[in-house]
Amino acid sequence: MRNSPITEPQAAPAAPAATTSTCTKPAPAPATDSDAAAAATTTATASTAFTTSNSILRATESELANNAAATTNTTHEEQSLNAENSTKIHPFGAYMKEIPHHDHYHETTPSLYADTLVRAGAENEELALKAKLLATLGWRLASCGAETRLIVQSVKKMAHDLGCHSVDLGISRDGIIVKLRKGHQVSVEFMEVKHFAINMDSVARLHEICLQVSEGKLTDLNKIFLAIRAVRPRHYRHQYLIVIEALAAAAFAYLNGGDLGVCLSAIMGGLVLMFCRFLFIKRGFFESFTFMLSACIGSFVSSLTALYIFACTPEHVTLAATATTLLLVPGFPLLNGFLDIFKGYVPIGLIRLVIATVLVISAALGLLTTTFLTNFLFAQL
Repeated sequence: MRNSPITEPQAAPAAPAATTSTCTKPAPAPATDSDAAAAATTTATASTAFTTSNSILRATESELANNAAATTNTTHEEQSLNAENSTKIHPFGAYMKEIPHHDHYHETTPSLYADTLVRAGAENEELALKAKLLATLGWRLASCGAETRLIVQSVKKMAHDLGCHSVDLGISRDGIIVKLRKGHQVSVEFMEVKHFAINMDSVARLHEICLQVSEGKLTDLNKIFLAIRAVRPRHYRHQYLIVIEALAAAAFAYLNGGDLGVCLSAIMGGLVLMFCRFLFIKRGFFESFTFMLSACIGSFVSSLTALYIFACTPEHVTLAATATTLLLVPGFPLLNGFLDIFKGYVPIGLIRLVIATVLVISAALGLLTTTFLTNFLFAQL
């Protein structure tokens, strides 16, 4: 086989040189020194603006990051503070609240309704003790049968004597609430009133304590609080009360024209009625049911005594039963109810009147039952 010589590939033919024609772009004119200076100035200005915009952007991003971190830290601090305060109850039982500084009369301010417990301190404890003291005073007066106006005046007068000039007081059938405000601190105390009894001796002793505070004889808060708590109702012996109420029934019968037989029948019925009343109250029966059952039993005993022992006429038998039941009329609650309504405390007055009316109706139902039984006995005779 013949070796043929290796030949290199030939280069591609060069493109024809561009020829000068009428459409060819003319060459630019040579630049002058003023044009070069203007171009350098423009370049420097653009570079400075770009650097400035980058610096502003970095500062803005850094500020936003710092604000977000601060907001997160504030939120965590508020949550921890709320969690810490939510478990704190003042040792005196009053809830201490802190209201931020603002115009208290601007109702649209959202912070007016803040409900944040504050840390315990000497000033807070003094305000809480004052609220506890005033609530205890109102509770004692209400439990002893004082009228509403006396309760309000006594509590507010003692609050003024103790240096509390911003006092809010609310009284209802269920309890009494006292709210004191001093600067940014608010103390609220509520005490439940379970029953409205009648004990004028306790009311007089509580009023005496109020006078001592007003005259400056009692200034220590702890001593005032202990003095109020030391006022306990003084009760008479039930044996004495039973005898006194029986004699009162005899007096009612005598004043209404009853003879000796009617008076003795009323005494017998009064003894049984009061004994049954104290017995049922001790057993825990409802007050209205106690009144109804005691009136029925007492008046029936007096009717039987007048009918079978003293052989009284039907009119005298009815008189003996009525005189016995008059012991159950709640005169003092009725009087307090009317006084509260006349003096502007309509809700409390209506409640007292309703309770007293229910007791009167209960006693009337018991007496009505006795009337039907005695009429049946007269029909048998």
